[in-house]
Amino acid sequence: MNGWRGTLLRWTACLALVAGIIVTLGALDVRSQHIRRQERLYFPSGRALVESSVGFREVAADWLWFRFVQYFGAYAKGQNDLRYFDLLIDAITRLDPKFVEAYHFASLVAWSEMGNFPKSLDLLKRGILANPGSARLHFQVGFTYYVFYQDYRRAATWFEAAAKCPDGGEMEARFAAFARHRAGDDSVSLELWKEMARSTASPQMRELADQMIARLEKHLEAVRRYGSAFIGPIPEM
Repeated sequence: MNGWRGTLLRWTACLALVAGIIVTLGALDVRSQHIRRQERLYFPSGRALVESSVGFREVAADWLWFRFVQYFGAYAKGQNDLRYFDLLIDAITRLDPKFVEAYHFASLVAWSEMGNFPKSLDLLKRGILANPGSARLHFQVGFTYYVFYQDYRRAATWFEAAAKCPDGGEMEARFAAFARHRAGDDSVSLELWKEMARSTASPQMRELADQMIARLEKHLEAVRRYGSAFIGPIPEM
């Protein structure tokens, strides 16, 4: 009986905190700065939710994720801002650290809507700490370094890590090889393409790998003989 009562109390406390968030989100269109400051006082922290939702963390995380999607949809329509973004994502990922989609989507919002690339990378790396086998998160870090920082060597490292994840595969390996080439690591890029040619089951991927192997071998031979050579444009990824 005591166990049943304890479970009921924990579940009730969890629902109360989640309900508090729902009320807060419903008040996002209030324009008074004074009221906005007061709203923050009633927003529970992720740590408080974790402590009060023992045994129901995934359920609470799923519910908050549903509310977050609605919250972001309202933002996209111009109905509110993103001032609760950090608090919601922190709560969701504290409740369910294995929620890969939450880290991934939050990172996209951080750079696309806020222009905050360091925040985007921080969210992804937090996700990787909790989900070290996620190719998706490793790949997104590499993509951010590749596209926004033009740090091809660092991007290649993350793409290679993504390719080695249990759910990684040919796409991640292909991006790693291209990134190594862009970084000037042609010898490493050549070996990556050779591994791709050996391991792929796709005729199209093998054809692309063979083309890149031929180009890189020609380039490296020219560098060995003459110091440099132009080998033409690289196929699109």
